[in-house]
Amino acid sequence: MLRGFVILRVVVFSTLLVSALLIQLTFSISLPLNPIYYLAAFAYSVSITALLLIDRIPAVANAALQIVGDLVVVTGLVYLSRGPDSGFTFLYLATVSAGAILLGRQGGFIAAGLAAVFYAVLVDLMYWNVLPVIDSPDFPTRLWSRGGLVGNIAMNVIAFLATALLVVIASEKLREARADVARRNAEIARLQALHSSVLSSMSSGVLTTDTHGIVTFANPAALDLLRKRPSELIGNHVLALGLIDEAAWETVRSADTDLIRFEGNRTQLGPDCYFGVSATALRDGEERSIGRIFIFQNLTDLKKLESEVRLKEKMAAVGELAAGIAHEIRNPLASISGSAQVLRSSAIPGSSERRLMEIVVSESQRLSSILEDFLRYVRPRERAAEPVDAAAALRDVLTLLQHSDERAPGHHIVIDLDPESMIVEADPGQLRQIFWNLARNALAAMPSGGTLTVSARSTGGAWAVSIKDEGRGMSAEERDRLFTPFAHTFPGGTGLGLAIVYRIVEEHGGTIRVDSAPQGGTTIAISFPLGEVPKPRSMAAHEPAPSAYPAREVA
Repeated sequence: MLRGFVILRVVVFSTLLVSALLIQLTFSISLPLNPIYYLAAFAYSVSITALLLIDRIPAVANAALQIVGDLVVVTGLVYLSRGPDSGFTFLYLATVSAGAILLGRQGGFIAAGLAAVFYAVLVDLMYWNVLPVIDSPDFPTRLWSRGGLVGNIAMNVIAFLATALLVVIASEKLREARADVARRNAEIARLQALHSSVLSSMSSGVLTTDTHGIVTFANPAALDLLRKRPSELIGNHVLALGLIDEAAWETVRSADTDLIRFEGNRTQLGPDCYFGVSATALRDGEERSIGRIFIFQNLTDLKKLESEVRLKEKMAAVGELAAGIAHEIRNPLASISGSAQVLRSSAIPGSSERRLMEIVVSESQRLSSILEDFLRYVRPRERAAEPVDAAAALRDVLTLLQHSDERAPGHHIVIDLDPESMIVEADPGQLRQIFWNLARNALAAMPSGGTLTVSARSTGGAWAVSIKDEGRGMSAEERDRLFTPFAHTFPGGTGLGLAIVYRIVEEHGGTIRVDSAPQGGTTIAISFPLGEVPKPRSMAAHEPAPSAYPAREVA
């Protein structure tokens, strides 16, 4: 503001100086220009001094310097233009106004008082001929009476004070208005920052569209969830994003209700990527609909959790069934098997009776094996965890598998262990049971031959084993029945092997996940923690097995 005041002073005095010259040249009026040049030089000097000191002295002192300098210059102009008859007396009002604006209420009244003193002293000195009156033949000096001069001084003093009062009131209101605007701007900026921070911090995606479905805004979570850049969202139609289909958009566009929810699968991001979408009307300050707001979340983990809960429910049901019938069947079955063996030994070799007894014995043994697996699943033996070389155990199991009847001539087994030795806190017998069941299933998935690739790596505080086959893979229906007892897909299986594997892995604090597709093979990934294994809680026969979510797994 001080710089602006300096510039304004220079402009005003330059205008007065140029005007005086033009008047004299145009109308041949004789004016005392030398004193005017001196006053202009003084005004310019005050302006230059104020500019030089603007950053060196307090703003109040700089403003006071300029106000006093202006009063001196204005008084000089009034004197040169015949004092009480001067036409420049109004410049006092401008100076008083500047004092009120720059220095506030107190500064305005001080400037008015100084202006009154300067003017009254000047008029008195001119009246008593202390200062000679500068006459001009074009403008003869007017003779003033004492009463007229007193009235003139009084009117000007009143004008000075009234101007100061009015400008002070106006400037204070202006300051209050500016402060109010500043507070409002600060509040708006704070609300905008909060709005931006809230939208940026949300884990849910937020999209806004106009009434035609063109995307106008997307928060960072929306970009991340949809895996798109801003240029691929803003300005494009919401249908091009694949978030909702055309039928859903028509429902949203023409709906009478404010909130509509959708849930579905996004095939662009994979068959297992589910999104929950809420759509509502976007309204302006007058409650007119100007578009739509879409808030969406990735529900994939929730879907997996739901699948896990269903699996636990199935396990709980099987556990209750097994606990109720296992012991009731074992004893009668042992009696039947023993009796059949006695009858078989007394039958004639090769006779139909002997063959029937052999069938009875065989099926009794198979049923007994199923019951044993059942009891092993429902009531696994107490885990005896100890430091064991898991890599060596895996290598031993694969070596045994290579020389077993499970391996056909067309099967090839590739082993890639890094490091070759890895100590894991686990039950050695249960660890081998995991590797054996999974490797057998992998070979069974390749009845016509193929390569079984087994690799193991130490990553992130865990030991991860990957078992990959080139078999037929699994369908979505088969994946839905994973780890459910009796959900076997291979001839001769009981369907309990993988349920047992699942329980053993999670009791060791590990996780098991599978990637599989029809005719695309299956990859099973197991991860065991390298730290201390958490102690499993005791489980009654009717309790469901606790679980980390199992991804797709062969049965």
